[in-house]
Amino acid sequence: MTPTQVPLAAGGTAGSAATAPPNWVDHANPLGWAIDRLLAIEPLRRLLFLQARRLIIRTAEKRGIAWRERREVLQRLAEPLLAASTNPATRTPAYYRARFHAYQQGNLCWAAACEAEQATDSMALRVWPAEALAPAEAQARLRNAIFAAIEPSLSGPVHDALDVGCSVGVGTLALKDWLDRREGRDVAVGGLDLSPEMLAVARVRDAEGRIRAWHHAAAEASGLPAASFDLITLQFVCHELPSDATRAILCEMARLLRPGGVLALVDQDPDSAVIRRLPAPIATLLKSTEPYLEAYFRLDLPAALAEAGFHSVRRGACDPRHRVLVGTR
Repeated sequence: MTPTQVPLAAGGTAGSAATAPPNWVDHANPLGWAIDRLLAIEPLRRLLFLQARRLIIRTAEKRGIAWRERREVLQRLAEPLLAASTNPATRTPAYYRARFHAYQQGNLCWAAACEAEQATDSMALRVWPAEALAPAEAQARLRNAIFAAIEPSLSGPVHDALDVGCSVGVGTLALKDWLDRREGRDVAVGGLDLSPEMLAVARVRDAEGRIRAWHHAAAEASGLPAASFDLITLQFVCHELPSDATRAILCEMARLLRPGGVLALVDQDPDSAVIRRLPAPIATLLKSTEPYLEAYFRLDLPAALAEAGFHSVRRGACDPRHRVLVGTR
């Protein structure tokens, strides 16, 4: 167990994570209401988008992440792979066209795809702001804590795994490394995402072809065969979904898992003191780039897992900002 990890609930159904969303998220709270009113003013919202973007890039580059240089390299290499990463039959749900992460086109653009790796490293560094970690060190610590939280729910070998909402494959490749070490053999790991640009960048990052397949599909309508996987992960996905989409995705994950298979959700922890006490200016910038945060914090994910057919749901913090929810099919 890592120093930042706490034990998960030992079986049964985990209860709700928090009695109420953080005050800056909750539209019924004066602070949350004020932030919502500010964000309803479109010129101001656009300005906050730009401010958030500048802050993210400036902070990342100060911590040793070559944000702009890496973006140029990834786009040059990924553009020729776009057609091979696109399934013309995939329909993009309306909710996915929202403005995420300071990008007007959300995740459906080259800027988002070619900056996702850098943003993920930056997120890992923010987990331990007081420590002088290199980006790779922070990323490894983050993923190791996640996988340590999943391990107790795996009662047998993992032959096939799927990382849903895989983005550019940072978590997918980490999952592959962990499972190969755990099993002592080559484990079939796939990634699934709705953004063909993200998948093109994932293919660049997976230069050795270690991932079995990169699927362009909606998570709630994957088109993959039933009972195909022993383990499915959704790493930092649910906070970017409206509640009805989350519920639909959980049902699809239940369909894709074999009996006894495991689903692991990693995301912001509603009980995190760091999350709940975010300063108002930072909270406003964050909320301006995350349209479904209130829906995420209001959804009782353990109960939604149970409704989708999962049992033995376990939950707990894997670091000061994030939780892992693990359910068995």
